[in-house]
Amino acid sequence: MYHEIFNKVFEHSPYNVSVQYLPWKRALNQVAINQAQVSGALPKSDKYLFADLPILTQPLSILTRAKQPLSLTQIKTLVGVWPLTYTEQLMQSDISQFLDGITAHYRADAMALLQKNKVDYYLDIRSILELHLASLPIEQQSHYQIQDLSTLNLYLIFSKDEQGIALKKYYDTTTKQLLEHNTLQAIYKKYNLSIKVDDKTITEN
Repeated sequence: MYHEIFNKVFEHSPYNVSVQYLPWKRALNQVAINQAQVSGALPKSDKYLFADLPILTQPLSILTRAKQPLSLTQIKTLVGVWPLTYTEQLMQSDISQFLDGITAHYRADAMALLQKNKVDYYLDIRSILELHLASLPIEQQSHYQIQDLSTLNLYLIFSKDEQGIALKKYYDTTTKQLLEHNTLQAIYKKYNLSIKVDDKTITEN
């Protein structure tokens, strides 16, 4: 989905944008040191130069063995695990007061901790949890449940050099225009995903 939106936004741009595939932390670092101009997506913070609009709005969810949905009061008594990348944003979210647990450098490690009963739940964006759940043997999948707790907006990040600032300006302007003309909505609908802009969830108009 990111690729299709990215290609649509820069389809008629004056920029020659090339895409490289790197491990997540290295990709973010390349933007931080101005060796790449765009990457992501991340929840907003003070660390990077972020796009004005989110590229994706995702449920913030937990993967757990609980048979019934857990209340936030119950979750507060449990130990969870979540990606180190999202720690700062999670601690600023509306559910932060109910979270107690540890971080994992790699998502595979978070999933392994849950499978080994070292934690009570794994907290992440829903689409990632769905991938983890789908990767398990069929007979194991029924042992786990995904429960939505909140939502998280994810944004592309840009380098803070002249190129990154110019690229962000073009991206922001073009994205707004494409949304106004209902051009990007079909892509979100195709993947059954959405973004939330000005408290309005956009999928299809």
